[in-house]
Amino acid sequence: MLATNSIRFPQNTTQDSIQPSIETLWKTSNALNNTKQFDKLLVYLEKYIHDVHPKNEKDSLDVSDLYFNQFQGHFYTGNYLESIKSANKGLLFCQHNKSKRGILNTGALYYKRAYGESEMNFAKRAKLSMKTAIEYLPETNERSLDYLVDAHVFLASQAAYHGNTVDAKRYFRLANNIYKNHKTYLDKARNDRYEVVLAYREAYIFYKFSKTQEDSLQIVKIVKKLDELHASPKFNKHEQIYYTTALNHIGDWYLGRKHDSLIDADDLEKSTFYLDKSINLVQEKNYSGDLITFKYNKCKALTYANKLIEAEALIVQLLDEMSPNDYRKPFFLAQKALIKAKTKQKDSALRIFHEAIAHIHADTTILAKDYSNFKPSKVYGEARLIRRVAEKLEKFYSDDISVQKMIPKLYEIAFIQFENSYARTKFNPNQNDVLRKILHGFLVAKTAYPQTETITIDNVLSRTETIMNQMTWQRFYQNRFTNSLPKLDSLKYRNLNLRTQLTAAKKEQNIRSVDSIQELIQNHELYTGKQFPNLALLSDKEFNIDSLQKHIHDDEIVIKYLLFEDEIAIFSITSDAIRWELRPWTATEIALEEELINSIRNRTYNREIAVQLSQKLLPNIDKTYRKIIINPDGELYRIPFEVLQHNEHYLIEKYQIQYTSNLGFIHFENQLQPTKKGVLAIYAPTYPKSETALATRNSNNSSFLQGAAKEAEIISKLFPSKTYVGTAISKNYFLETAPKAGILHLAMHAEINTEEPGLSRLLFNKNSNTDDDLCLEELYALQLKADLAVLSACNTGLGKESAGRNLESFQRAFTFSGVPATVVSLWEVPDQSTSEIMEHFYSNLKVGNTKSEALKNAKIHYLNKHKGTKLAQPYYWTGFVLYGDKSAVSIAQTSNSSWYIAIAIMLFISLFAFVKFRRKND
Repeated sequence: MLATNSIRFPQNTTQDSIQPSIETLWKTSNALNNTKQFDKLLVYLEKYIHDVHPKNEKDSLDVSDLYFNQFQGHFYTGNYLESIKSANKGLLFCQHNKSKRGILNTGALYYKRAYGESEMNFAKRAKLSMKTAIEYLPETNERSLDYLVDAHVFLASQAAYHGNTVDAKRYFRLANNIYKNHKTYLDKARNDRYEVVLAYREAYIFYKFSKTQEDSLQIVKIVKKLDELHASPKFNKHEQIYYTTALNHIGDWYLGRKHDSLIDADDLEKSTFYLDKSINLVQEKNYSGDLITFKYNKCKALTYANKLIEAEALIVQLLDEMSPNDYRKPFFLAQKALIKAKTKQKDSALRIFHEAIAHIHADTTILAKDYSNFKPSKVYGEARLIRRVAEKLEKFYSDDISVQKMIPKLYEIAFIQFENSYARTKFNPNQNDVLRKILHGFLVAKTAYPQTETITIDNVLSRTETIMNQMTWQRFYQNRFTNSLPKLDSLKYRNLNLRTQLTAAKKEQNIRSVDSIQELIQNHELYTGKQFPNLALLSDKEFNIDSLQKHIHDDEIVIKYLLFEDEIAIFSITSDAIRWELRPWTATEIALEEELINSIRNRTYNREIAVQLSQKLLPNIDKTYRKIIINPDGELYRIPFEVLQHNEHYLIEKYQIQYTSNLGFIHFENQLQPTKKGVLAIYAPTYPKSETALATRNSNNSSFLQGAAKEAEIISKLFPSKTYVGTAISKNYFLETAPKAGILHLAMHAEINTEEPGLSRLLFNKNSNTDDDLCLEELYALQLKADLAVLSACNTGLGKESAGRNLESFQRAFTFSGVPATVVSLWEVPDQSTSEIMEHFYSNLKVGNTKSEALKNAKIHYLNKHKGTKLAQPYYWTGFVLYGDKSAVSIAQTSNSSWYIAIAIMLFISLFAFVKFRRKND
């Protein structure tokens, strides 16, 4: 931890039985650490460290250094679990010390612990430890700077490995900013300059994420930068490993950016150039570099080029050089098996593929031939490897029934491996892509060989829901149930303030500020979790489809969709069965969907297209069902299923339809704790008047929205309500009043930003500047107790696809904020027809209809009223859809008791006055 190169080893003249002083232990262990004599260091500390008894603050901090040095010894001799224990023990002696040295020691131990946890594949713990380290390492302390830059590089690399592009790039920028701010000091403090380290890390991030031809241009720029650094007189031996490894990553990138079948001669030529260059630098010029990994990638290139004799000789050599427990062995064995398969050595290929998976198997028992006892590891990349093995067996041995019957089992263990190894934080697009490929392979294989014994479809579906949606459930439950906790008030306001700052930074396109504020938001969430650990209890919800089925009524059917590359899985879930099928979903079907939506928006509804799309999307629905719950996926969120055709009728004419963003949000009434009933809060701003005949509630139309004003007036009489109308109402009105409401009704303009969803906004006053708009980003900071939010504005159900192919929309933001049900729109809804539908919707709620029943009846009423006219086009009445809990609203009903009391008092006063008057006259 401290520079002690000038310290000599003290000469021990005392007997071994005498305990050296803490200062002596400190000096000796530092010297052993600095000279990398880790075996001697561990023996020395093990002998004395258990008997140290610090007497003052300096002693305690010295002891924390002893454990830091012990960490180093364990870590660099490969004993990562013991290294973590040493870091934890060291923290006991410094983490409450607020001195400059105490803070630095604490940060350094958390930093080191993160590396130990990372080596143990404890990804989530490692990230938490490193972020905690950053909190303790101030940029104002020069001795923190090296730790700080590398901590952000660590987080960037970890995010890149787990597929989180956004976080990887953000942490990289933060590392780069710290380095630029303190370049002079940091260049002197290290043998390897961060200028080279960061150039390598930039290459690594692009290597993990880039796919397109445009990306290859960026790769060329990075290579040019690396070559310039390499040619510089300042380039030194400590920087060689970054240069050779970056070249090797780039060579491997040309092999991995496309599907195997699409790799061409140009890709192979470029790949070979960079791979050979990295290998030659190590072999011919004695540069540092992981030669075994470099040659492994060279073997892949040879295999793609069908130079199989050369490839096999190389992989055999590499496997001979590897230690038996090398973590890379499964990948190398799988490559050898692939070569055997391509050279038609079937028995050898099958045996070695099995051996590769046996090295992933994280148990001391021998892996069974049928994989029935497979135990997953913590290595995320091994889920992709198992999937690739399954794909290769499908390809090479499609005519071997015995092999093909094993394919469902291989996809099952790929799923289990993914589940056990993905970083359980925010589900990201890369993870989504990997998981969907595994699920699709599993379903295809189960279709072909249904008798193969695997986990059940309902089990897979339950666990997939948990993987994709756990964070959504966590945010919903935390925000809903912490709404009334006064202890959290200050934290709520801080979160909102940070989100508002983030919105402003995004509007200004100030990337540096965006990065810093997002880091503050993450740190705020960590702090909240530490201050209120019981909140974690709300984060552990796991979905079980059996529990859902117990609450599905006999007249209900849930239809869940999962989109794959060219197919769609349709799951029909009822109270007593789960049925599923795969259907084509290609560019042809997507074009049909687009055509239907355009015909609705252009008020030229195409019934024939609706029939075709119905045949593509709707399973067989038994006559006993009257209610349909749709769980869309991806582009299906844009479709109003009500207008699909069933026996020459709109679907809504036969069924009550509601939507859900995931299966965990169905029948919320069985999960929600009762909350204190609130009033209906209505927000209906006034905008500049316009003569537009067909006013719509989007931000590009500055109409007065007369229908919205009338709508607000009528529905306010149906429930106890507070109405906020006119030009004076603002975002602050909403932020102050919304958390107390039982129902939220927003009749206003909206603007959707599909490129930057966080900047989508609700407009409270068209005359005001954008600071008074409520952005979607800010909604995520709210804690609401409302049972229903009605977003009577345009496009509030649309947005940009998120990782799980949900939409980053106002509907999702209100759900995150704790609202279990939302009514949202799919396009620019007409003001007058919206007003008419909303009036009947609330009237239906008033008489006790469920939310889905109330909305259906309102639409049917409108459709019947305008049948035979242009206003019967679906554009006018089908734009609003219900997401989430369908149960009847829970809100205090208007009470007449106060009126009765008032009348009684008035009668009493009148009678008293009359009697008094008569007596006076008498």
